[in-house]
Amino acid sequence: MVASNNKHRNITYGVGDEVSYVFGNGIVYGEVTRLLEGGQAIEILFEDGRKEIKKSRDGALRLLRRATGLSEAQEENKDRAKSRDVDIADVMRGDMRRGSRP
Repeated sequence: MVASNNKHRNITYGVGDEVSYVFGNGIVYGEVTRLLEGGQAIEILFEDGRKEIKKSRDGALRLLRRATGLSEAQEENKDRAKSRDVDIADVMRGDMRRGSRP
């Protein structure tokens, strides 16, 4: 049996983070206003003005943007080093030295 690689990571939310929540009739957007139970639950102020408390690990809850401005994808990939291909870099340097001749 092969383990699934698409498991949802545990996201720790912070005050000011922008989130979306999927209800049966659509998606609503809001902002985290309070952390409850040590981050296990969050209070969300939705765009329409209502406040609700949701569990942090709720599958319908998604992080859109951190209060710092980072998106969820940027947050997940922050430890990755930028990949470099040495062969491509050598060819590019060689082209720059010779000048771009047709």
